[in-house]
Amino acid sequence: MRLFHHAKAGDVGDGKVGLFGLTALIVGSAIGSGIFALPATLTGGAGTLGILCGWGIVVFGMLSLVSVYRNLTLRQPDIDDGIYGWSKAGFGHIGGFIAAYGHGAGDAIGNASYLVVIFSALGAFGVFSFFGEGTTWTAIFAASALLWGVNLLVLRGVKTSTTLNSIATVAKVVPIVLFIGFALYHFDSRVFMEDFRGERHATSIFDQSKTVLLAAMWTLIGLESGTIYATRARKLSDVAKASTLGAIIVSLLLVGTSVLALGIMPAAQITTLHQPSMAGLMASMVGPWGGLLINLCLIVSVVGALIAWVALSAEEVMLAGRGKSATQWLGRLNKNGAPRNAMWLTTGIAQAMILVAGFSNAGYLALLSFSTSLALFPYLLSSMYSFKCGLNGRGYEPEKAPGRYWEMALAGFAVCFVLFMLYGAGLKYVLLAAVVWMVGLPLFILGKREQRQKLSAVEWVVCLGVVAMACAGLLGLFSGYLSL
Repeated sequence: MRLFHHAKAGDVGDGKVGLFGLTALIVGSAIGSGIFALPATLTGGAGTLGILCGWGIVVFGMLSLVSVYRNLTLRQPDIDDGIYGWSKAGFGHIGGFIAAYGHGAGDAIGNASYLVVIFSALGAFGVFSFFGEGTTWTAIFAASALLWGVNLLVLRGVKTSTTLNSIATVAKVVPIVLFIGFALYHFDSRVFMEDFRGERHATSIFDQSKTVLLAAMWTLIGLESGTIYATRARKLSDVAKASTLGAIIVSLLLVGTSVLALGIMPAAQITTLHQPSMAGLMASMVGPWGGLLINLCLIVSVVGALIAWVALSAEEVMLAGRGKSATQWLGRLNKNGAPRNAMWLTTGIAQAMILVAGFSNAGYLALLSFSTSLALFPYLLSSMYSFKCGLNGRGYEPEKAPGRYWEMALAGFAVCFVLFMLYGAGLKYVLLAAVVWMVGLPLFILGKREQRQKLSAVEWVVCLGVVAMACAGLLGLFSGYLSL
């Protein structure tokens, strides 16, 4: 992907990226705004036991997904476009389009959630209280201005410098490490065990764990980013090692932060904290300066990351045009090498979701759930492709059958995990994802015309299915049956 061909972080003298650089890329991509808001996000729908069960499911499933990325990278070195390339190889151009466009659109919606949480953090300061939870109209206008400012910077070829990356990384790591240290010191087992089964939610442990899934899953999106660097890695084995190592580090930070929070303050009280809830927890342990530190570091961290993610969402959509899974109009670059048309499209999607947040008062949690649901489908296609390769032996040597069957099993686990995540998300987000796909279908159809090809029978079935689901989703929204 072109965005990363310009990147310098982690490079060495020979222009190749080693294990440390790849691991840092994965950790930096996965650790974003989500961890700062995670405590209140999780306690809003689950008690301690439900949160622990939810994390158990997510961590196990994500490690299965990481094994899929690792195995496909090693077995299919000729495919260097990651999730898009694997989806297209397994399910044709319609699969590649849904993966690239859907994932890019999901990241764009994720950028909207970033902007909401930025101004929610600012709203915690008395002088900026008019920003509220990031969904007041003052916050919406300010977020829109920031979004389009970043869009113009990226279109001009402005990339995150080494200094900016360093500042953003420190801004993420320092408060998390400090929080974990203070949380260990202040941890109270009696508080942790209070309402352990989450009786206040009046739902089963299973239902509570489902509410954890999407919020937890969002914080782990980005673990696949190491595969993007496969063509520039010093060794393909480094990509495999970094994927596993990065997943373990990120999982420990996220689980440690959210679980330790339950021993600092009762879950019912955490739920009421202003987002980012980590700031309120930190302030309760060390005083107001702790909350101020978390809020300032969050703002610096997210603003620094926003440039990369605005560009990344466009790059993913651009792949569909470059790979002929959509109109080549999406693949056009400007004189600075930026995917201009894909950039305008994805920034427009983010802008639309910011406005939706303003009209519907949909906050951070609703936007990240929507974004995550879109990311799940490319994960599903990649996992199914990995299982398919195990069945037909593509990329495997005949004498290595035992390893092949083990990797098939891991891919099968990953498929089941993603399907369970979609079940946990509920029909609402599946139908809303179909609305996003339907908006993009003309780009796919135009691409077929440019290639002077007609839609195949399978492509017709998929397109009609998407339209039917999208219509059901829109009807639900307009009738009030569905809402963000």
